Amino acid sequence: MNIKNALLQRLLARWSRQSVTISDPSPAEPPAAAPVLSPAPAPQIDRLEVQGAIIEHLEWCVRFNERLSRERHTDQDLPDLPGADDSGLGQWLKRSRDGAPGQHPLFADLEREHQRFHVLADKALMLADSGHMHLASTLLNTDFERSRARLLDILRTLQRG
Repeated sequence: MNIKNALLQRLLARWSRQSVTISDPSPAEPPAAAPVLSPAPAPQIDRLEVQGAIIEHLEWCVRFNERLSRERHTDQDLPDLPGADDSGLGQWLKRSRDGAPGQHPLFADLEREHQRFHVLADKALMLADSGHMHLASTLLNTDFERSRARLLDILRTLQRG
């Protein structure tokens, strides 16, 4: 018996107040399978609030299309569009960050996609305003459209709960 085992035997004997014999360690057994953890339940999100955010976003898209289609060579003022943070969806995102929607695993993706969407919208408007409507159209039909669809998909996923 080695010294380490002897010390362990004494300690265990004192602790349990009975004689304990410690033998050499047995071969290591394979580790037990880790318990399967079920995912945390999704937070309860008010579906009507999400529906309102979707409507706000769609209304912004209508205003964006109107702004994009306005004649650029007239003296008529072009309507301003709220930016990402000032849009209806942006305001909802700010309010929801600390609530149930902000706890949803897709919320961070939603915020990132919303920012990306507005960057692409600004770029499309800049191209259109500078007379490069063909480039704006290409952007709108590719990256912008994918971002718009992803944004709505995430919002609808949140709405389903």
